[in-house]
Amino acid sequence: MRDSEIRKAGAPVFGALASLHDAITRFTFVVAIIATAYLTLTLSAEVIARYVLQKPTGWIPDTAAVSFALITFMGAPMLAWKRGHVNMDIVVKRMPAALASLVERLMYLVAAGACLLSAWFGYVELLRLIRRNVMMIAVTPIPKWWLMAAIVYCLLSMGIYFLRHLCGTFCPTSENEATREAA
Repeated sequence: MRDSEIRKAGAPVFGALASLHDAITRFTFVVAIIATAYLTLTLSAEVIARYVLQKPTGWIPDTAAVSFALITFMGAPMLAWKRGHVNMDIVVKRMPAALASLVERLMYLVAAGACLLSAWFGYVELLRLIRRNVMMIAVTPIPKWWLMAAIVYCLLSMGIYFLRHLCGTFCPTSENEATREAA
C-alpha cells in the first residue's frame, strides 16, 4: 500500500510511519552501496598487497567479510519494498483471481511471520552479544553485536514490508495491480 493510499484511507500516522520506514530503507540501501564500494576497493588493495608487494594485510579480509554481510543485510529491505525478492508465481498466475489473491496473502503472511520471528530470535541474540561483548574470531577484533544489529534490522524491516504488501492486497487499486503485473 502506498503512502498516499494509506492517507486517503484516513490513517495519516500510518502514512507518516510508512514514509519514515521507506526513508530508512533508502538510507540503508546507500550504506549497502558504500559497503560494495569498500569491498571492491579493499579487496583490490589486498590483491596488490599480497601478490605484487608480497605483504598481505590482516585487517582487509576481516573487514571485507563484514562488508559483504552489510551489503546483504542493508540491501535486502529495498528488495522486499520493491518486490524484488524471489517470487516463483507461475502457478499463482494461472489460478482463478480469488484463489490467487488468497495465496498471495498467505505468502505475504508467512514471509512476514518468518522474518518477524527470526528478528525476535536475532534480537535476543543481539542482547546476549552486547552483554558478553563477543568479538568475531579474526585478526582484527570486531564486535559481533553491530553486525547482528544489521541482521535484526533487515529481518524486522522486511517483515514490516511484507505486512505492508499484505495490507495492500486488501486495497486493490490500478497502481497496485500495475505493480503486481510488473513484478
